Amino acid sequence: MIHVQDLKVDFGSHSLFGGLSFHVKAGEKVAVKGESGSGKSTLLHTLLGFIPQFEGHIEIDGLALNPSNIHEIRRRTSWVPQDLRFTVFPTVREMFYAPFRFKNNRHLMPRPEEMERIFHAFEISEDLLDRQIKEISGGQKQRLILAAAVLLRKPVLLLDEPTSALNVEIKNKITDYLLGLEGITLMAATHDEYFISKADRIINL
Repeated sequence: MIHVQDLKVDFGSHSLFGGLSFHVKAGEKVAVKGESGSGKSTLLHTLLGFIPQFEGHIEIDGLALNPSNIHEIRRRTSWVPQDLRFTVFPTVREMFYAPFRFKNNRHLMPRPEEMERIFHAFEISEDLLDRQIKEISGGQKQRLILAAAVLLRKPVLLLDEPTSALNVEIKNKITDYLLGLEGITLMAATHDEYFISKADRIINL
């Protein structure tokens, strides 16, 4: 599902990965572990085509990562970034539904029963959607963005520190939910020891 061979990314005099190779099988749940500055976020950004200059070979869902395939690769991928400021959206509802308004995702608009199910699992109150962005906490925002990413039902889910703003009880509950998703290939850059301990496999950077 995700195949990386001899990956290296250069930033002037500084380089990352030094020939990193790994393979993530379809449906596998993988934690990417490393110290701050080791390149966890950069690895995800490279897989998404945000860093077009790299050495090596990347293949996602049978498609080589290159300019001609990047649109299709992103169509098959959900991504939750580490930075969740989203100041462009005045209301929570607009933030939550934004991914479903992209042309490629309009047919993936969640049904009410799907939203009810995941809101219950993530302990999200539906009235949060009627609030202003500035009125909700970082943890509430993180849960909403994760819920939207799951509801997109893409075969690949890339997460950057997905539980960093959550308290321990809900963090572990959401981790268990994410790692239990069937038919989804998941890679998460994380420092969280619970997530790392529950993942199928660890990629150390």
